[in-house]
Amino acid sequence: MRRRHPWVLSGAVDRVEGTSEPGALARVSSSDGESLGFGHWSPASSLRVRMLSFGKEPLEEAAFIDAAIGRAIGRRTPDLCGETDGVRLINAEGDGLPGLVVDRYGDALVVRLTTAGMDRARPWLVDALRERTGASAALERADASAARREGFAPRDGLWWGEVAERVVLRERSREYLVDLVSGQKTGFYLDQRAARDRVQALAEGRRVLDLFCYSGGFSVAAARGGAAKVVAVDRSEPALRLARENIERNGLGSVPSVFQADAFEFARSCEDPFDLIVIDPPPLARHKRDVSKATRAYKDVFMSAFRRASSDAYVLCFGCSHHVGPDLFRKVVFGASLDAGRRLQVLEEFGAGPDHPVSIDHPEGRYLTGLLLRMESGG
Repeated sequence: MRRRHPWVLSGAVDRVEGTSEPGALARVSSSDGESLGFGHWSPASSLRVRMLSFGKEPLEEAAFIDAAIGRAIGRRTPDLCGETDGVRLINAEGDGLPGLVVDRYGDALVVRLTTAGMDRARPWLVDALRERTGASAALERADASAARREGFAPRDGLWWGEVAERVVLRERSREYLVDLVSGQKTGFYLDQRAARDRVQALAEGRRVLDLFCYSGGFSVAAARGGAAKVVAVDRSEPALRLARENIERNGLGSVPSVFQADAFEFARSCEDPFDLIVIDPPPLARHKRDVSKATRAYKDVFMSAFRRASSDAYVLCFGCSHHVGPDLFRKVVFGASLDAGRRLQVLEEFGAGPDHPVSIDHPEGRYLTGLLLRMESGG
């Protein structure tokens, strides 16, 4: 707490004085009674309090949240993410607002609330976001697992305005149809913007494999970059339908080929060589107890991909969980390279973009780990 970490774990709570409903503002004190700060109370969660402020001064919650939202939005200047109309406006602990994620797609907002405190603060959030963004519409997308952990009822629905089921996201020279109502997360992976740029820059003349392609983000970037061949693989038919539409929308003709298959099995069984491979699986370690199983799965798919990589090929590997941090992720990649019998170089590291800030006080906020690798000739 004295180092400003925003989580108070259940095991750190000696006693609770008074009674409060889930999500209420709680004062956190040291064992000798010193006021350490204020945060949202979550009696059903292993994270009992998520801190909003530190110190002795009480806060007026509605005004505090409004001001914090204003600061977060003010930091998303046009030069932060470049040419795109898809931006993360609020990134939970990274912006001092645990439990609140807001993404903007053009003139529409998509909101996710993952704590009892933010669920309780919903009326203040509606007012603050409507006034400070000027967006014509806002939609809440429920996170059912988070709501279950926190003990509140998940909600989907409009906050104001009208939201089309699909909107067009413009990102550099690329366009994507985004399903705001049913798509993963808030509809699209805004955090992979820089990696898509890198794939587009590397793709010219290369044979590209896009594993776990979802709605074709990397496939479109590769084809836009002049790839000779693109193979996109995912097991979700709705995602692949959207991927096909995105390929068509960008005028890419028949360059990308889309396959409905389990990406792990496809990587093991495919015998074609590729010069650029992207491996971006869904979260495999949502909880600490999942780490061992997740690292085995990462190693399996990475090893298979390395065996499909041509000499001097580029491979982009990603992991999406703070439980598998950068050091462990590198060890998994190293083990996969040994088992595949391939030598490789690390050229670049990737994380979420600058509109997904991570507080220095909260290293768990870094969830996305990516490595750009190059296979060494003859190894």
